[in-house]
Amino acid sequence: MTVSSTAVEASAPCAEMGHDMPYRTLSRSMIFANLDRYQYWHQIGPVLGKMLVDGKYSIHQQYEYLSLFAHLIIPRLGPFPSPGRDIYRCLLGGTGPVELSQNFQKLGSTARLAFEPTSYLASTGFDPFNRHAVHATLAELRMTDSATVDLELHHTLAAHLTLTDRDEQLLTAELAKTNWKSQILLALDLTKTGITVKEYFYPVLKAASTDHSVAELCFSAIRKVDVQGRLAAPCKAIEAHMQRQTQTDIYFLSVDLVEPGTTRFKLYLMELEVTLAKLEEHWTLGGTLTDEETMRGLQMIRELWADLGIVDGKRAVPERPSLPGDPLSIVPFFMNYEINPGQPLPKPKFYFPLIGISDLKIANVLAAFFERHGMHDLATVYPENLQSYYPGEDLASATDRQAWLSASYTEEKGPYLTVYYH
Repeated sequence: MTVSSTAVEASAPCAEMGHDMPYRTLSRSMIFANLDRYQYWHQIGPVLGKMLVDGKYSIHQQYEYLSLFAHLIIPRLGPFPSPGRDIYRCLLGGTGPVELSQNFQKLGSTARLAFEPTSYLASTGFDPFNRHAVHATLAELRMTDSATVDLELHHTLAAHLTLTDRDEQLLTAELAKTNWKSQILLALDLTKTGITVKEYFYPVLKAASTDHSVAELCFSAIRKVDVQGRLAAPCKAIEAHMQRQTQTDIYFLSVDLVEPGTTRFKLYLMELEVTLAKLEEHWTLGGTLTDEETMRGLQMIRELWADLGIVDGKRAVPERPSLPGDPLSIVPFFMNYEINPGQPLPKPKFYFPLIGISDLKIANVLAAFFERHGMHDLATVYPENLQSYYPGEDLASATDRQAWLSASYTEEKGPYLTVYYH
């Protein structure tokens, strides 16, 4: 069965007419192999297209990135998450296994696309831990001129951090029924000079099958790659900090798929004790990071914490992605530590949970933040741009469209924020 994209479009957030010419032009000539792909295109395509416009991408790049999404990414998204369908559940809280986000810096915005490659096999029991689709997806990305992909790190890290055939056979029935089976996610930074591909490894299942902690697996995998020991010092600092924690540990790892000697790693923790004091403890690695750049970043985080009205309290470990109507008080926070070759200490980044906060309030907080920090162009357009992604929706009452906000700071580039959309 084929579905022409000139039929009535799926009900979805979309860009306003006049701002989405590449999306509408491409839709006129696209034929999709099934209804799932048709729905993904009309659900995600117009918003992605509007983000490219907002980021001032050239018309050629807009067509390039929308075409890549249609022809390479959509076929790797599997069944569309229509109500009542019992399908594979991804860790991401966006539309099925795909999530849009935007980076914001003084130079402007960059569109991002994160997804878990999958197929119907993950929903029918033939690939219950969704182990196989990612390899073909990366191979296809590597064959394009849009993305630069070095697969050496993928092969090395996947062997250490994801299930093997034997691991899968030995998993207990209880573990096999776990809600979270995602092991690898991909993220594409759609920059104006090409696509940067990032890979995220979630080794919870691997840890359960090997009797090692996630942290042990992550640090071991980094050392396997870092044969010259150029990442040893920042890893040691993070390990020392985590050993002082009673309930918090490393949760997952990410890496840029570039030449191994130049890549950066990021180690992520999930914190259930959502307080400013705990944030500050993690941000400074328990007092290890006290340089001026780190402390300026911390002051920026304090500003956003107060303006957003983050509710202090103890959270439970999430058992599902966030849903519309969830209160602010149930989602933990995340942090990552970026480690780079030759740098003695890591750089922190904080992730604010936004579910439960009015989306209009978030937009206004961000606009005020942009204005205070010299990002004037972004300050004047962000609330309006957000509304264009969800036309007709009352953002004052919506509380789940902007799900996460990450924030970091460097002296060279200033504030670096990312908003993750659902």
